[in-house]
Amino acid sequence: MTSRTEPPEGHEPIDLGTEIKAGDQIVDRAAGKLAEKLGEANPELALKPEAPKQNTIKMVVDYGPLVAFGLTFFACSALKLVEKPMALVWASGVLGAASVVALIAGLIMEKRVAWIPLMSCLITIPFSVLTVVFKDPTFVKIKMTIVDAIIGSILLGALVLKKEPLKALLGDSLKLKDAAWPKLTIYYALFYYAMGATNEVIWRTQSDDFWVTWKLVSMIGGPIAFSIVLLPFLMKNLETPPEEKAD
Repeated sequence: MTSRTEPPEGHEPIDLGTEIKAGDQIVDRAAGKLAEKLGEANPELALKPEAPKQNTIKMVVDYGPLVAFGLTFFACSALKLVEKPMALVWASGVLGAASVVALIAGLIMEKRVAWIPLMSCLITIPFSVLTVVFKDPTFVKIKMTIVDAIIGSILLGALVLKKEPLKALLGDSLKLKDAAWPKLTIYYALFYYAMGATNEVIWRTQSDDFWVTWKLVSMIGGPIAFSIVLLPFLMKNLETPPEEKAD
């Protein structure tokens, strides 16, 4: 049943149902625009509605090893399958094996070399092997710091050499003004340095349970949160299409 509100004299009746529906459509359009911009800010988040299956596979391939690491650690701890310090050692072994499986799965199912599992194989496996061989979880803990420091240094080093790696990686999906790319590179470098510094503080001062939780949350949620923080900067520096300039 549609509610109608009596208008002031001389005006047409107001249909509340129609007004609410129109308001919902405006909110939906705004949410769609936000999701679109978020996808442009971070292509890893740009889920395509027409291909939900492919997106699910991609998420599993990219983040499956990390989830397997967390599940193994907490299962070993909760079920007391091994002594507490050894839970991280077992989880590290699973992380290395899962990284290889994810890389192969990406090649078979998506016909692509998934860059997250590839980086995991190149960097994670040596640290996982050291952790398992020496039964010392320190190796897997400092790995995160080293990786973040390397990424931050590569970005700043490229900037010094007047290279724009982010533009090369994201330029097709993120159309920014030329002056914005160096700033974005600095922001991402500082983000990775901050992540590495935070990791150092946490693993040295907190329990293994807390550190593993931090690792899972930061590696999955960190880039998402950072992309959201960058949205105002990105939207301000989006390149205006030629047809819009003409208008």
